[in-house]
Amino acid sequence: MQQLRRTNLDLLPVLHELLRHRNLTAAGRALGISQPAVSNALRELRAIFEDDLLVSLGRQAQLTDRAKGLVEPLTRILTDLGVFLEPVERFDPLSEPLHVVIRTADYVSVILAPQLVQMCAEEAPGVDFHFVDRSVGNLEQLDTLDFFIVPRPLAAVLGKTIGSMPLWRDEMTCIVSARDRRWGEVISPDEFRAARHVAYAAGDQLNPSVAALLQPTATLEVAPVCEIPNFLVIGAIVEQTDCVALVPRRLADVLARDRDLRIVAIDFPNRVLDIDVFWSARAGARRGHAWVRDLLGRVADDLRVASL
Repeated sequence: MQQLRRTNLDLLPVLHELLRHRNLTAAGRALGISQPAVSNALRELRAIFEDDLLVSLGRQAQLTDRAKGLVEPLTRILTDLGVFLEPVERFDPLSEPLHVVIRTADYVSVILAPQLVQMCAEEAPGVDFHFVDRSVGNLEQLDTLDFFIVPRPLAAVLGKTIGSMPLWRDEMTCIVSARDRRWGEVISPDEFRAARHVAYAAGDQLNPSVAALLQPTATLEVAPVCEIPNFLVIGAIVEQTDCVALVPRRLADVLARDRDLRIVAIDFPNRVLDIDVFWSARAGARRGHAWVRDLLGRVADDLRVASL
């Protein structure tokens, strides 16, 4: 407490933006203050922490080890303070408007959107959803969204200062044209590699190592004849050709209901797909965000019950 009394806590938001942007001008712009004011604040912060925090290496400033260690606890503290200082009135879904931006693959949109829209029609008439297909590679990009729904391994790319919640477990399976009688109940890895296959591609902007985290069976897709950033289109291609494709089982069930397709298991040990929802600390502090998290959790519970 003695240390807190001696410390200017107004400097903490400045420190947060400096750690995010690593640039005095950009930090000042985010805070709505001048660059000289940020420079003065950095001078005080260096004295408090007895560390340079930000050092110039060529044209790009870098965080010191001490500064890197401050990122996670500072983000958590400011988020908790934001929640603590929010008005007592909770978000009222019956009367308040809310625009929710969710970045995910079209497969997840097919699973989630109908239930979310139906539930909001009954409980939250002012809430609308915007599903986007936008790659996210770091925490700053995550701040522009409310939620990012992807396979769990991608969390390693986003870092530790994020919120997350498990949604459902799926597994990869094959789809083939119902007219294609070459296959039995199971396709082996060698058979899949040798067959003409269609693959889901998350986008050219993703690093290949990052894209591989999105799909546990990606190592089988050695030479696809077509790569598509859209799972639903994969169903149309397979239905009309001799190609096979690997897709999540929940999506395979949906596609097989609407198209002339057959589901065939893939004999591959690593085919489990855990789908989680992620959000940044900044997004998590927005009004109504906690209510939407609860809504997503209820949808996930329904999906788990339906799969039993």
